[in-house]
Amino acid sequence: MASEPQKIHKHILYEASVQDTEVDLNLIDRMMEKSAGRKALTLREDFSGTSVLACAWVESDPQRESWGVDLHGPTLDWAREHRLPMLGNDAERVHLLEDNVLTAKTPLVDVVAALNFSYMIFKQRDQLKSYFQSVYNSLTPGGIFLLDMFGGPHAQEVMKEKKRVPAGEDYEGTPFPEFTYVWEQAEYNAVTQDIICHIHFRGKNIVPIKKAFSYEWRLWSLMEITDILREVGFADVDPYFEGWDDETESTDGDLQIREKYENMLAWICYISAAKGMN
Repeated sequence: MASEPQKIHKHILYEASVQDTEVDLNLIDRMMEKSAGRKALTLREDFSGTSVLACAWVESDPQRESWGVDLHGPTLDWAREHRLPMLGNDAERVHLLEDNVLTAKTPLVDVVAALNFSYMIFKQRDQLKSYFQSVYNSLTPGGIFLLDMFGGPHAQEVMKEKKRVPAGEDYEGTPFPEFTYVWEQAEYNAVTQDIICHIHFRGKNIVPIKKAFSYEWRLWSLMEITDILREVGFADVDPYFEGWDDETESTDGDLQIREKYENMLAWICYISAAKGMN
């Protein structure tokens, strides 16, 4: 007799589908070494949601401290209940703030991270520039701003992309079965570059969640982002792309700074913006 589908919280499914804190932490270490020749000890995770990066940050080193900033109180409450307890006494070094990333007050930090394209919620150039300026002002000399973005012709299409996520355990050890992550680009406006996207979760082993998360963004280009970052004062802005493996016909996982990159149908890159030492 087949077992009943499990009801898994959407935050657990999201983390399993799109977040990889090990990759993020390794990349931050590389970027900070390049920028300032030292190890980063303080991090602010903007649009932090479940704040799993902020938690992984303090777990990676007993000297590290983090701040997670998000406007959505219920998600931060979920993080306090399901993520912070896993850290034990180290949870004292994680500070979760229900606040606007444009105006949140935190100590100066070595790293600000705004991942999973979250900053694209700012559709107007002056809004985005104001956010980037606030990030710049929040960094220590030599500090870095880490963000990511996506592009390519497929990024401007109405489409759905599916990915099978194998069974595993979440950050606090809660098991989840295999499921399917669905990324939907529901609308794209070529005039304004506005894009509406949804995340769905499906699978015979889970209770499906339609539109678990929805986003209304502007699909900024890499050069638009680079120009604004430089305007607010960042000294170096470096795009990190994965290479291409002809045998597997897929990216090779090797993130490197690349000055030239073929415009594949779809791509994702990380951006490191470094504040000068003076």
